[in-house]
Amino acid sequence: MVIASQALTALIPLLLLVSTLAPANRRDVVSQALVRRFELSGNAADAVSEVFARPVGASSVGALSVVILVFSGVSLARRMQRMYQDAWQLEAVAGVRGSLNTFLGLGTLVLQIALLYLARTLLRALPMDWLLSILVSILTGMLVWISIPWLLLDHRVHWRRLVPTGVLTSICSVVFGGASTIYMPRQMESYSERYGLFGVTLALVGWLLAVSLILVSVTVVGAELDRSEGWFARRLRSRLALSG
Repeated sequence: MVIASQALTALIPLLLLVSTLAPANRRDVVSQALVRRFELSGNAADAVSEVFARPVGASSVGALSVVILVFSGVSLARRMQRMYQDAWQLEAVAGVRGSLNTFLGLGTLVLQIALLYLARTLLRALPMDWLLSILVSILTGMLVWISIPWLLLDHRVHWRRLVPTGVLTSICSVVFGGASTIYMPRQMESYSERYGLFGVTLALVGWLLAVSLILVSVTVVGAELDRSEGWFARRLRSRLALSG
């Protein structure tokens, strides 16, 4: 729940900042991206468009969004870092090294979001774009979700030992992303009818909570698989050369 709430406080300023910095004829870039991502239509799409419409006083909102975005982004990265440290039973690293890796982990996460959005935009013009998008999302997710815990754990866990975590996180994220296109339109439609524009935020909170649950669960499974002495875990680590 804490990861989901901090992700929300980082996501909203990021979306507002993107909307503010977008060209005058593309102020709806955020709302249209969300509509396409969750395949929204009708009242749900209208509510999202209204929530992320061009903000009044764009310059002031943009400056404030930058400050809030940096603070909330670092808080999210530190919370994820503590989660990985707890799962892998490691102590926090004090000093500049720990802080630098936290920023690098946050930068990697932001870079993944940007690359996935760019890749899906480019693939949309190709035949079988949905299949290509799935493959690109899985491969990119594997790379990112191996790199992020490796950075946040301050390189104290070899990257090979993080492969199961990266693979599981990537696959579960893609599966959940597909499921989101089924239930999110109904949920946003229902919430927007009940609570108005605030319903969009409630739906996003629920979505982020599910994402956080997946992230925490997969991290625990990966860490337990790494230190388990059961025959299956030992055989899997040996077959895939996961020991670093």
